[in-house]
Amino acid sequence: MKQPQKSFKGLGRIVIPATCAMLLAACAQKPQPVVQKPVPKKVEPAPVLVIRDMHPAAPESRGIVAAHIDFTNNSKNTLEYVMFKTTAYTKDGELVQAKKSGRDNAWLRIAGPFAPGQSSGDKRWEKVWQNKNIACFRIDGAEVIDIQGVVEYYKADRIQLSPALLARGSCDGAVQQNLAAQ
Repeated sequence: MKQPQKSFKGLGRIVIPATCAMLLAACAQKPQPVVQKPVPKKVEPAPVLVIRDMHPAAPESRGIVAAHIDFTNNSKNTLEYVMFKTTAYTKDGELVQAKKSGRDNAWLRIAGPFAPGQSSGDKRWEKVWQNKNIACFRIDGAEVIDIQGVVEYYKADRIQLSPALLARGSCDGAVQQNLAAQ
């Protein structure tokens, strides 16, 4: 009498799908490599203006003070007008208000045109402040109007000081000039 053969068909129906399920589960649990996007390098914009010299004039009668600024157009465009927003301080660090407006800031406007790379030369604005103890002023920003009539305002971080001005120290931390250093 023959012995009945054991059938592996029933076992194959269970083992093969179970093995496939385990392999798929193992693959799904493997950590996949993370593709990291390269961090874009932050490109600092070039300064629009380079301040070659700036200083308050010595006080005249009744403490009237003029301002001097010499700058270079560092932009790619010809500038028709430049208007500097300035703030002045005494030797004790007290704010000096603008003589004409009475506000904390004096706006100093100069007409060009100033071609790219062109220096303004020493420009003087009369009767800007009235205080015999004025020590320095800073440039908080500049509004420029290019030859096409485009108006842009740049904060102090887009205005560069020459190394000679940097060596003079600060006037309340922004683009500045210290009269005591002259």
